Amino acid sequence: MNQLKSIIVLLLFVSFLFGNCRPVDDNDPLSDNLVYFLLLNAIANGREENCFFSPNGSGDALYNDQWHLRNIGQLGGTVGEDANVNSIWNQGTSGNQVIVSVVDDGLDIRHEDLSANISVTARGLNLLNSTIYPTHSYSTSFHGTAVGGVIAARGNNGVGVRGAAPCSKLVGVNILEKSTIYSSDEYRAMINEAARVSISNNSWGSPDGYGWLWPASSLWQQGVREGLLTGKAGKGSVYVWAAGNGANGGTVASPVLVDNANYDGQANFYGVMAIGGIGQDGKKASYSESGANLWAVAHTQGNNATAYTTAISTTDATGSFGLNTGASSGDYSQASYTKKFNGTSSATPLAAGVIALLLSQYPNLSWRDVRELVAYSARKNDPTDTDWSTNGAGLNINHKYGFGAVDATSLLSRASTWTPITANSSSITLTALTPNTPIPDNDLVTGATVNYPVSTGFSYTEYVDLEFTSNHTYFPELYILVISPSGTISFLAEPHGCVNPYSNTFCSTGNTSIATMTGSSTYRFGLARNLGENPNGTWIIRVYDASATDTGSINSVQLRIYGR
Repeated sequence: MNQLKSIIVLLLFVSFLFGNCRPVDDNDPLSDNLVYFLLLNAIANGREENCFFSPNGSGDALYNDQWHLRNIGQLGGTVGEDANVNSIWNQGTSGNQVIVSVVDDGLDIRHEDLSANISVTARGLNLLNSTIYPTHSYSTSFHGTAVGGVIAARGNNGVGVRGAAPCSKLVGVNILEKSTIYSSDEYRAMINEAARVSISNNSWGSPDGYGWLWPASSLWQQGVREGLLTGKAGKGSVYVWAAGNGANGGTVASPVLVDNANYDGQANFYGVMAIGGIGQDGKKASYSESGANLWAVAHTQGNNATAYTTAISTTDATGSFGLNTGASSGDYSQASYTKKFNGTSSATPLAAGVIALLLSQYPNLSWRDVRELVAYSARKNDPTDTDWSTNGAGLNINHKYGFGAVDATSLLSRASTWTPITANSSSITLTALTPNTPIPDNDLVTGATVNYPVSTGFSYTEYVDLEFTSNHTYFPELYILVISPSGTISFLAEPHGCVNPYSNTFCSTGNTSIATMTGSSTYRFGLARNLGENPNGTWIIRVYDASATDTGSINSVQLRIYGR
């Protein structure tokens, strides 16, 4: 083994000398080749350092702007409306030995605030150039570096910002710089170094603002399933996914309700936690997508009318690359940082960072333990919102917020008394019903109803899939809801605006069916809101038609119950 390491180091040193003859940028503390040489040398020797972090140490120059970590009203927000990480840091928990995969448009491994927290035991993956170096290739790319900073910018190093888990480690997967992303790329991104990866952060997904149904590829699904089975040394990698920014339009002009997180076949997949966004007042960011599949919310730029005043401060691609080119109006003078990061793209890594704190303190938790702990510990934010209700297991639920806001102190407190889940992960696919029930046209009173009797060996629901088939000629005018045997109501689809992403024209009545939008007349919705309920009894599926002219039927419905 030592001989192999020596050969690897020798080959890398030759590559370092002759692999790239471009002049070194005098502004870079290390050249690309030297960084890669040192990184691969560390990989060859298999060392992952321990990081020692004190929240009251030497400081981080821009930390006071990071209201999402410590909100004292410095930008006019609600005091205490943050991820509640400080008490956890004070207990000595900061993310040590937790590796987080940043699946994005690259990750700047040279960045002064990230380089110390780049994993040296997990190899990166660049699907653009087929190397293990995930750093951005394009000067306009920055997204993955901003994500990485929210998770794991190094704390107390005297520069920049800090992450929610400032001692956790990052491994980058560059998938988004590819002009054409194949399902095989998605598969590789989900399983890269899965055995070492505790958390896979995915601040990407289907395009926003179209009101379109986007199914997930079977290869992507296979990758997630493999990660759940083999990730984190058999405990399962935790997949967090951005819920999406299309709720308030985008391609379709606001204020037409457009996207729901359940229209994204990745964000609504079993094994994935969809994360929405709330602002510094604890209320839903207008763009953040709601959905019955939503697991939780975390902080990001909210609804302040002044652009970027409440966005997230984080790392930006080094130098003139990235979002902040050094001449950006209203941004930092240090071009390697930005205070303009926002969207569910920044909420998701905040949740990932909090989960990294959990796993550094309780490394033996499985992915199923983690997601249920997040649900049971979530804080009921925006408590006066009228959509809050309680499911049959006593959990707070809200289509805008899932189970509530991710809260580090509550999460680790709950974990201290948690009984690990020992029952095997199981699912049952029930017999499909084919009622062919007509959906009354332009009727929001009667609708079409399907009663679905369920009898399983489960007494505890972990997740529910509903496969829905309809020949209705204009899907965007349908309300679809499900009522569980416990009485929990979940809205799966609502009437909304729609644009054909392939022609970039408004969907016209009479030509937008599920088959047109997905390539199949069947679409799968996800339901998180039934966590903990007994699934046995009669489920009720109701469908209403909100406009005249277009008609169709409920052709079939099929439930798949995950539980124990």
